[in-house]
Amino acid sequence: MMRKTSSSLLLLPLLLATLFWALGHPLGRIILQTVHPFGLGTMTLAIGFLCVFVYLAAARRLPLLARMSGGDLAGCLAIGVLGFAAYQVLTFSALARIPASMNAILVSSNVVLIAILSAIFLKERIRWQRVAGILIAFAGVVLVTFNRGFALGGSIDLLGCAFSLLAALSFALYTILGKRLVERNDPLLVTSVALLAGGLLLGAVTASFVGLSSLAQAGAQAWWLMILLGVSMIGFAYPAWFETLKRLPASRASVFVYLTPVFAVILSFLILDERFSWMFYAGGALVLGGVALSSLPKV
Repeated sequence: MMRKTSSSLLLLPLLLATLFWALGHPLGRIILQTVHPFGLGTMTLAIGFLCVFVYLAAARRLPLLARMSGGDLAGCLAIGVLGFAAYQVLTFSALARIPASMNAILVSSNVVLIAILSAIFLKERIRWQRVAGILIAFAGVVLVTFNRGFALGGSIDLLGCAFSLLAALSFALYTILGKRLVERNDPLLVTSVALLAGGLLLGAVTASFVGLSSLAQAGAQAWWLMILLGVSMIGFAYPAWFETLKRLPASRASVFVYLTPVFAVILSFLILDERFSWMFYAGGALVLGGVALSSLPKV
């Protein structure tokens, strides 16, 4: 009984993480009216890193960094490039070429990739309930994402689809490599080093190819929203993700990512007054059912 309760408590920060990731959809749309996407990504990573760093300093956990091996430090830098810099660059590049709804579907394939890579590299046994749950939840994501209809409009850009699938792969690799790292190290330390690497790289890309003029000209509202996203979507969500990965199989934790599109549509309705159809409710039910099925105890 105690083990079940402990496992259930682990899901709360994971649910909050998916909620905060979803918050980036409506708030991001508001910010992007005045700030370039790369600038937005750079600032949220920088703010998120500062949040994690301040907490580690206050908790006197920074000295643990000296105990990390050179290989683990290199691994943290690698997941920073994969999970933060590369993922955002690839996602933004995809959105420039294909509809956002299609991008959401393709990126959500990271859950399937995580399950496959977990079986190959982490030797996790993927039970039939989890496979069925992944497929059911993915069907729900399709309905939630296309809740206004399935018309895509225009021709499909294959390069844009490739960018989106590479973004899904980068997040999957980030999760698998991160799972190994947090088994041996403090999840917050792993996150802080990864955030630093990803933020510096994306900041250099932004300054070199886009410039920082949109950030300089952004109003007070955009800055407050960027701070909010940096604290919640980066500063809390990613450490919570790694903290959960330390204690749960990657294939089980990753299924909860399917809740992000559901939360995103709800938040878009509340913040942006975006409307959705009956397909959202059907898709939401499938997502919740798939997540519940994937989380069933072993029988």
